[in-house]
Amino acid sequence: MMPELTASAGAPRIAAIEHPFGMTLGRPGDSTGQREVLRATLRAMETMAERGGVIHLPFEWTSTEKLALGAPVPPPIAKYLVRHPWGFSRFLNRTPFPEF
Repeated sequence: MMPELTASAGAPRIAAIEHPFGMTLGRPGDSTGQREVLRATLRAMETMAERGGVIHLPFEWTSTEKLALGAPVPPPIAKYLVRHPWGFSRFLNRTPFPEF
């Protein structure tokens, strides 16, 4: 994560961890590791009395493998607009789609 960016957004306390975006707590399916990160985060929050505190958690992302997370599934409205591009202005104007 990026503690400086998080602090600039006004976060009162920061538990920083060097994991990839979207995997702050750890690898998918690793409930034990995720629980450890969560517990360390809660302990860090308990120890910070002052506003603006930053604690770097003792976890490292050591894997260099690419994770096969798959592409996100587009929402139904995106599929509809691909097939019916003339409906885009209705979408922007928040006008209901009669056939959707």
